[in-house]
Amino acid sequence: MKTKFKNAKGITLIALVITIIVLLILAGVTIATLTGDNGILTKASDAKVQTDETAEREAIGIAYNGAIAETKGGSVTAEGLNSQFSINGTKATATANGDKIKIDFETGRSYTINAYGTVEKYIDIAQYIKVGDYINYNPTVTTKDGQTAVEASKLTYTSPTGTATEHGNGDSAQTFTATANTKWRVLNINSDGTVELISENIIQTSATTPSNFILRGARGYLYAEQELNEVCKIFGYGYGADTSKGANYTVGGPADTPITGKIEGTGARSITIDDINKQAGITEADFTTLNSRYGNTANPTVDIFYPTVNTTKGNSTTGISTTAGVKNIKNTWYSYTKSKIVDTNIQNMLFNGNSWLASRCIDTEYAKWSYFDVLVAYGDGEFVDGFKQCCGADWGAHEHSNNFGWNAFSVRPVVNLKSDIIDVDASSEYNGFKMWNLK
Repeated sequence: MKTKFKNAKGITLIALVITIIVLLILAGVTIATLTGDNGILTKASDAKVQTDETAEREAIGIAYNGAIAETKGGSVTAEGLNSQFSINGTKATATANGDKIKIDFETGRSYTINAYGTVEKYIDIAQYIKVGDYINYNPTVTTKDGQTAVEASKLTYTSPTGTATEHGNGDSAQTFTATANTKWRVLNINSDGTVELISENIIQTSATTPSNFILRGARGYLYAEQELNEVCKIFGYGYGADTSKGANYTVGGPADTPITGKIEGTGARSITIDDINKQAGITEADFTTLNSRYGNTANPTVDIFYPTVNTTKGNSTTGISTTAGVKNIKNTWYSYTKSKIVDTNIQNMLFNGNSWLASRCIDTEYAKWSYFDVLVAYGDGEFVDGFKQCCGADWGAHEHSNNFGWNAFSVRPVVNLKSDIIDVDASSEYNGFKMWNLK
């Protein structure tokens, strides 16, 4: 018996350790094969996602073709797609999204489709870029590679003096030209995926010696919104600009029927008080806090002169009686400092030099005066305020509403970019912010 045990072959401790190590290695290889970025389970999951995405894209395509057939070749709307989804039993909802339609599936995935039926995966741009970032936008070219230039006539605008019955600035012919060396920053990210940009610096005339834009007297007040948008439109024809946006404006004085207009076919406009209010979180409910007289109406105690589009000079030719003319003039003036904007980077971006805002107001400060203002963002004084362009009163029958004041400030264009045009996979650093390229 002793001899038999002595000669028996057993597993040594070293062999056992080696066996365990080999088993651990095999287990590790097996786990790695199953999991990880290139693992079987991951690839299977990716394959399922790709299959599901392909099915969802096909469902969108089928709905699109159905909507085309339903409209007999007409334009496809979100409502038309939703109708087709309902017919096909597709669990998705379509909504308008800028110049595209956004489709949200119950799976949590979203897509966009344009007027030509091109389907793309929806990217929430707000997850990548932020207000203040830079965008590599060039207003002088129409292609990504920069090989096709914008028509030269679109890149320049000369603001005329005007006659008040026709638009103008009230002072002199002033020419502006869009150039490629302007840098652009994110001003606002809209819910439809479009992004609004603002020029990094103020814009002046393109004269040999550049100067600020002059608005003078009644004509400058009457057409301020239109002229500022006319100047800024030249920056809205570049690659990526959403030329369907245009620029809206209002013309006229307190006694005129308001004249509204829109500059079509451009993706640019002038900055307005609403743009700054949005960043400051200020709404109409705050206006009376900023000016206790906001919204009040005043009956002038004397006959006043006032700006009007009904004369070539732009002002009333005689003082208008308070009993038979302009009365109950509403006070719409208010101002505030840039400290209302919490983010100091955004403060510095918006209050960078003194620039006109394509917004007007009336200040009924005194019983004998009503100031007609064009609002300004003061970079030097760091606040928003109205600058008196013209006023009206009975002071020896002077036509104050035409002759009271001229002022010169820069302009700040705002450009609307199309949705999904920013390449979220291509960015660099610039001045402590991201610089994003276009697709």
